[in-house]
Amino acid sequence: MIYSLPAEPQAAPCQVVFSVPKKNFKRAVDRNLVKRRMRESYRMHKGLLYAHLAEKQKNMHLLIIYTAKEIHDFDALDEGLLKALKTLTQKTG
Repeated sequence: MIYSLPAEPQAAPCQVVFSVPKKNFKRAVDRNLVKRRMRESYRMHKGLLYAHLAEKQKNMHLLIIYTAKEIHDFDALDEGLLKALKTLTQKTG
């Protein structure tokens, strides 16, 4: 027998997962540093994505994977994530 649960309204229009591969960074300290930087950058710019999704009345699940082989400083990471979010909003429109 299959039961379906009623859809609950989401608090946020976008749910995000951040991933840093163990293959690229063996030490957990390094992986956690990169994830903290990505989360902070996303927190600063998520309003751009939220406004677009609210306008289009859409929800989204997003997986962000850090693929660089070295740890970049916050400014470089922030610039890349902002560019990715702007591209995402253009593609979903």
